[in-house]
Amino acid sequence: MRSDADASPLVSTAWLAAHLGDPSVRIVDVRWRSRYENGRGISFDDHDGYLAGHIPGAVFAGMIADLSDPDHPVPDMLAPPEQFARVMGRLGIGSDNPVVAYDNMGFPLGSARLWWALSYYGHDRVRVLDGGLRQWQAEQRAMSTDIPVVEPATFTPRTRPEWIASKEDVVGAIGQSGTVIVDCLTPELYRGGGERHLWGQRSGHIPGARNVPYLANIDPELASVSAAERERLLASGRSFTFASRDTLAALYRNAGVTPDREVITYCGRGYAGACGLLALKLLGFQRARLYDGCWAEWSTDLNLPVEVSSP
Repeated sequence: MRSDADASPLVSTAWLAAHLGDPSVRIVDVRWRSRYENGRGISFDDHDGYLAGHIPGAVFAGMIADLSDPDHPVPDMLAPPEQFARVMGRLGIGSDNPVVAYDNMGFPLGSARLWWALSYYGHDRVRVLDGGLRQWQAEQRAMSTDIPVVEPATFTPRTRPEWIASKEDVVGAIGQSGTVIVDCLTPELYRGGGERHLWGQRSGHIPGARNVPYLANIDPELASVSAAERERLLASGRSFTFASRDTLAALYRNAGVTPDREVITYCGRGYAGACGLLALKLLGFQRARLYDGCWAEWSTDLNLPVEVSSP
């Protein structure tokens, strides 16, 4: 695995299969699930799914229980450095270990968020498994129920502010020609105008934001897919590996997202937004970062503007 900034943030299932025996590589399963209660989205770790079968040698990290800040009023915000370092150390991830993250969605959500979190905390050698566990299983590759015993490691956080955007950063970016804000959620959530946003307190999007749904990174024809249609896609067994670089470049260029501009991605709680950021880094965007508070934070501050658009 290359460690330089020009390396792809993705690795293939073939690459991972060839490196299962490499003792330096850390494979991290970060599958999670969501449910809706009283009109609100709730995220939870899928540890039971991991126990039922995972890629051989993979350890499990709970994006909510382990790597979210339990003291922050906004749900699912990234864990502070001390907590993050403690979890990485327990998982055997040192500052130099190659890391491959995956989840079971096919399109990267939890895995993209772990990739972003490690990158933010200064880790250069983290990649996301293209197609995730779905692709791995579709190719009938080995699975295991063994829980690996790992040697604890020392992870030293080196915060990189260029990977994260605060609420104040986003406020300052609105209306600025040199910055484009990208909403990575489905068109129906982006447009608003209906019931309250599933991941926030108001419907709509940040004013001026462009909508590039996370599924479009797999196939631009999926850009208009609704939440209900997404569930049917997941049940279809199709591949969810990323689109080619040329296809992705055209997708973002058509949305007005170009490398000469700074980009801030966001979503509901930082998962789909991390997927969008992953695509941008795959394309070589140097000035792209994630707004960690996302809609969960923005929508609750009634002093902040919200835009609703027509279908």
